[in-house]
Amino acid sequence: KRFPLAAGLTIACCRGFLLNFGVYYATREALGQAFVWSAPVAFLARFMTVYASVIAVTKDLADVAGDRKGGIETFASRMGTKRVAAGATAVLLLNYAAAIATSIVAPPGAFRKGLMITGHAAAAVWMALSWKKLDPESTPSIKKFYGQIWNLFYFEYLMYPFI
Repeated sequence: KRFPLAAGLTIACCRGFLLNFGVYYATREALGQAFVWSAPVAFLARFMTVYASVIAVTKDLADVAGDRKGGIETFASRMGTKRVAAGATAVLLLNYAAAIATSIVAPPGAFRKGLMITGHAAAAVWMALSWKKLDPESTPSIKKFYGQIWNLFYFEYLMYPFI
């Protein structure tokens, strides 16, 4: 909490890029397999890096009142729950739109376009509905909103083997 930019960059880098791109290619190397570019792995690393950045920004949403009371300055306590949640929602919706666009412009066979488009469109609707239901003045509502962000995070991994 004391160094939010450093924490956010660490979360995004580790959970987004290293966990996906790095582990995949390190495993291939350990198994003696040659480096082969994988569009799905590159997509997942990019998508999840953006997603992890949103998680890093929204993790303090439910603690805003306590952080302000304790004199702890976080992004959420400075900007407010409603603005941070709105920004996070916008970034995730753009991330879903980019996923759909990626599948459309990718070379034939790089992705299963039907699932990629349908799955990410459904996730975008799910995110938009979660935002619409959010009461930024209610801690239970904020916690539910943040929980939906995590549910969608895991939904992406559920879709991944099929894209």
